[in-house]
Formats: sequence, structure tokens, C-alpha cells
Amino acid sequence: MKDKERFEDFLSRVEKSIQALEGGSLGLEESLGQYEEGIKALRKCYEILEGAEKRIQILLKDQTGQLAPQPFDVKAAEEAEREARAQTAPKKAPQPPKAKEDREELPF
Repeated sequence: MKDKERFEDFLSRVEKSIQALEGGSLGLEESLGQYEEGIKALRKCYEILEGAEKRIQILLKDQTGQLAPQPFDVKAAEEAEREARAQTAPKKAPQPPKAKEDREELPF
């Protein structure tokens, strides 16, 4: 049975494909082959990352005050981060009203 390949192994394959493609010395067929290999490895990287996200747990206090593991919700964490940034973002100063001349339409 083959050992389970690691994220780093697939990432290394992606990097090697990129280097080969950027080198500019490959022919069309070789370039397409490298591109396909890189895409396959990249898809595997995403697959591994998605699996890791599902396994991550965080410790939260329950109703009794005890720490209990809870699944990590990526979307909820991203939304909370956006909300926190919006609350700490500096407010824009209100703009003064435009002069009447600026609001009138020009005849041409």
C-alpha cells in the first residue's frame, strides 16, 4: 500500500511545473503536459486543504463554562472578520453640499 502523499508533495509538483513553464525552453506538447500535471497537483492541494478545514476544531466555552471542542466554521470566521474590520474602519467625513453652480447642467 502506498503511503499517503502530503500537501507539501503536491505543492512541490505545482512549483516544479510553474518553473518548467516559466523557463521557456519547453515545446508546446511538453508545456501542455506540464500544465496538466500542475493543475492535477493543484487540485489535489485544494482537496487536502478542504479536508483539513473540516478536521480543524476550536475550543469554545459551553453553557457550563467548560471548554469543549467545536467544529471550525470557515465561512462564519470570515464573516466575523469582515464585520470586525468594518467596525474598526475609519469613518469617512461627510462631504459638504455642492454649490448651486456645480449642480446646474451645462447647455452643451
